[in-house]
Amino acid sequence: MSKAVTAISEYRNLPLAQLQESPTNPRRRFDEHALAELAASFKTQGVLQPLLVRAVDDGKYEVITGGRRYRTAKIASLAEVPVRVVELSDAAVRESQLTENLLREDVHPYEEAIALQGLLQLEGAQYDIASIASRLGKSPAYITTRIRLTELLPSIAEAFLADQIGVGHALEIAKLPQSQQQKAFDAAIRTIWNGGTESRVALPLRDFTAWIEQNVLLSLDSVPFDKNDAMLVPEAGSCATCPKRTGFNTLLFGEMSHRDNCSDGACYQVKLAKHVEQQIAAKPNLVQITTAYGAHRDATVLGRNRYIALNFTKPAKAKQPLSPYQKPCKHMAEAIVVDGAERGHTVKVCAEPSCSVHFADRRTPTPAQLAKEREQRRKELEKQKLETAVRHRALAEVLKKVGAPLDRADLVLIANTMLERTEPLRHETLARRHKMVEGSTSEVTYP
Repeated sequence: MSKAVTAISEYRNLPLAQLQESPTNPRRRFDEHALAELAASFKTQGVLQPLLVRAVDDGKYEVITGGRRYRTAKIASLAEVPVRVVELSDAAVRESQLTENLLREDVHPYEEAIALQGLLQLEGAQYDIASIASRLGKSPAYITTRIRLTELLPSIAEAFLADQIGVGHALEIAKLPQSQQQKAFDAAIRTIWNGGTESRVALPLRDFTAWIEQNVLLSLDSVPFDKNDAMLVPEAGSCATCPKRTGFNTLLFGEMSHRDNCSDGACYQVKLAKHVEQQIAAKPNLVQITTAYGAHRDATVLGRNRYIALNFTKPAKAKQPLSPYQKPCKHMAEAIVVDGAERGHTVKVCAEPSCSVHFADRRTPTPAQLAKEREQRRKELEKQKLETAVRHRALAEVLKKVGAPLDRADLVLIANTMLERTEPLRHETLARRHKMVEGSTSEVTYP
């Protein structure tokens, strides 16, 4: 089917039955309402701009550019349309389609990304980020971030094409490894109730970006391993020049690049595990600890309730006495966190229950201590009862003003009003506390 590019072209009319859509057309969506309006125009005025086509097997012609006009002509039930027949190679067809798609006024960002990626992958064509940016009058950063959209999961790309999320949300998700994209997409969509009607809307972009920084991106500012060590995990290489690091790939991560974060959680955890393994092998006497309470799956790892982490920083005030945590003892030892938030870091700990310096407060309390704790607990209970009584009286006064019990729709309206005044990142916590979440944490349902 491939033919050499020539300057030969011919204008004529061809029956629609002889035309077929190109399988390489980068355009992915068509507005049915707009097609219907254009079809009405075609019925009265005809097709004013010829379609660009080339001859293929069995007397058929492939529509190179003009796929929208071809679809509209079929809707308008036209018998034939004007065309310009040219001889183009497969590579030339692809290049023509991609450049034509980029010049459309209504091009969707994802279609634009597909076209840009296609230009970079064209065989024999001399395209790179700089040349494409110059040709389109865009910055290299713009081209780089647009092309990143091609790395979206297919299901998320479809949702993007369907306008369920905006380009800002899609770009933030595309920067993440595909293993984390679905989690981020679920967090980007929230379900709200308005007057008893359920609807799904996208989280404000600023809040969504904050969610990614807090839940997905991992700080590299204080990692326990050497970021420049390319041999820690050879297949991953050094963090210093990793394109998944916000501090290095400034073109892609833009405003996020002011923080030195890792966007690949799986690689981050592999490096942490390898670092812990190397430290234990080099120092067999290291005490292994976790920041979680309770028994660990490995009996040799001490839970948070079995050791005291020591901090030898001096008090802020010179005359301020040292706390037990700032005092050394004969039992203290070096430990490494093998599980938890501080994984891979080494600290000084005391893990001896008989230590009079660090475990004194964990011994059997005296009668005086017990009496003091009971009195403190009694005061707390009295305070809670008073707060409860005040809330009940306030609610009773409100109900007197309303004059009738609130129905479900009113209660839902009040709940939604309060949620709108609450920070979006706190919605999940509130929903879980009141047992209103099932399945996805981004969907809130009322019992």
